[in-house]
Amino acid sequence: MNSDENLIFQKQTVMKIDASAIAHNVQVIRETIGSARLIAVIKENGYGMGLKREYDILKNLNINFFAVTNANEALALRRFGCKEDILLMSPSFEKEEAAELLQNNIIFMLCSMKQAVLLKELADETRLTPRVHLAIETGMGRYGFLWNRIPDLSALPAFLKIEGCYSHLNGKPSGYEKEARRQLERLLTATESLKKQGIDPGIRHICNSAATMSLGSLGLDAVRCGSAIIGKCARGGSRLKNAVWLEAPICMVAELPKGSTIGYQACAVLKRDSRLGLVRAGHGDGIMLGYADNPEPLIHGVIHLTAVKLLKNRYRKTVLVTGHNGKKARVPYVGRSGVAHVMIDLTDTSFAEGDMVQFHVNPLFVHPSIPKEVES
Repeated sequence: MNSDENLIFQKQTVMKIDASAIAHNVQVIRETIGSARLIAVIKENGYGMGLKREYDILKNLNINFFAVTNANEALALRRFGCKEDILLMSPSFEKEEAAELLQNNIIFMLCSMKQAVLLKELADETRLTPRVHLAIETGMGRYGFLWNRIPDLSALPAFLKIEGCYSHLNGKPSGYEKEARRQLERLLTATESLKKQGIDPGIRHICNSAATMSLGSLGLDAVRCGSAIIGKCARGGSRLKNAVWLEAPICMVAELPKGSTIGYQACAVLKRDSRLGLVRAGHGDGIMLGYADNPEPLIHGVIHLTAVKLLKNRYRKTVLVTGHNGKKARVPYVGRSGVAHVMIDLTDTSFAEGDMVQFHVNPLFVHPSIPKEVES
């Protein structure tokens, strides 16, 4: 983004990154997995925090194995001075790109014979030995050799070094643990097939953040954690600390009478004379955006809507406000969030213009122009 674009998209929000919370989360993960190795996943530009920024925090926590999902990120880490292991968790089929990855000692994810042919060609030309982790397809339907149709790979060790073998959990919500263990058994079946071919599968890993925090390492040699490191784990994350949030000031306070409608679609009607705070932040900053991309099943949706109506306080969305005197309190949203504005209820507080509002966000959805600040 050039300087003009930065000016155009300048926001009042700031992304805060708590390095001490990340250190806490790494410690919790290590306690959970015991002797297993932690592979820190810092894909998608460090989960939106900035690749170098997250790497700099994690390298100081003695993490020596990183994973990304595109070649540019892997090569950028090397430019940032990363000497540790880097696993690229997507295949590289372009010869020029793969050659650069090989020259930079990136560990390849090997998922097909087509890719193996390319790596052999590069090994012959460069006299370098590609390092690989074999990807096994156990139920995600994305990358890898089918777990029960492992081809003859016995020729591979002649020109590359197999250092690991892994799969991706699909995270099926119903029967989560049962599905995870089913995929685990498939991975173990595949590794036994490799051993019969005389191939050492190396370190084995299947658990992502949610599985790690709820099931540990499942007895394997390593885990891959990304969201758990920043405290955004979807399952089993009660011991983790939130390490990333957005802050923006209250820009205006308005006194509105009972019966006033608030926000788009007039979906909120004030039940009392109220004192509301306006914050210049919204969907355009990454607020109130989430993962869900499919509607809930009908029965689950009806139950959820009923619960929201009956248990309003439990499901009420709130933000944390910090006053100039250091006093903190949670206050609710009022009405719908817009692209650039939200309203919050200050009626029972003394908060004023300029006081800071803290928003929980998924950093992947935060606008890249928003400045980032690391707190120790």
